[in-house]
Amino acid sequence: LALVLVAFVPFVPQWAGDWINSQTQGSAPEGAAQPLSRTVKILADSRGHFVLDAEINGKQVEMLLDTGATVVALPQSVARRAGLSLKKDDFTASATTANGTIPAAPVLLKQLRLGSIRLSEVEAMVLPDASLSKALLGMSALRRLERFDISGDTLVLVQ
Repeated sequence: LALVLVAFVPFVPQWAGDWINSQTQGSAPEGAAQPLSRTVKILADSRGHFVLDAEINGKQVEMLLDTGATVVALPQSVARRAGLSLKKDDFTASATTANGTIPAAPVLLKQLRLGSIRLSEVEAMVLPDASLSKALLGMSALRRLERFDISGDTLVLVQ
């Protein structure tokens, strides 16, 4: 019996440590925030663009990844569909595009969802429909992620 006990003694600290860790993890208060890593992978389309289905304030929106866009940019019709009612007086800013300088309305998106990734209070600009055909996923959203990277034809977003 003494020989068996001596054989198991070296393993006791590891078992004790494992038991303590299991007790500590199980004792977190219910409802406490648990850090979760959320990952979304998007394949490039036939033109090499990364287009993803997103939700803005609960409304489906197709967005084009644009790392050159400082902020998320929305055509006015998309903003309206997402519940953002804008008047002519709201276009107090300007945006510089490949087609020149155009009027823009700064807004804050309550929710932006990219698959399992959820962002709130995202800075955006609304542009006239004639100057923007598709919503752009710009840096105001991307910089809030843990990371994003492109490898070959795959974009990976991680929150």
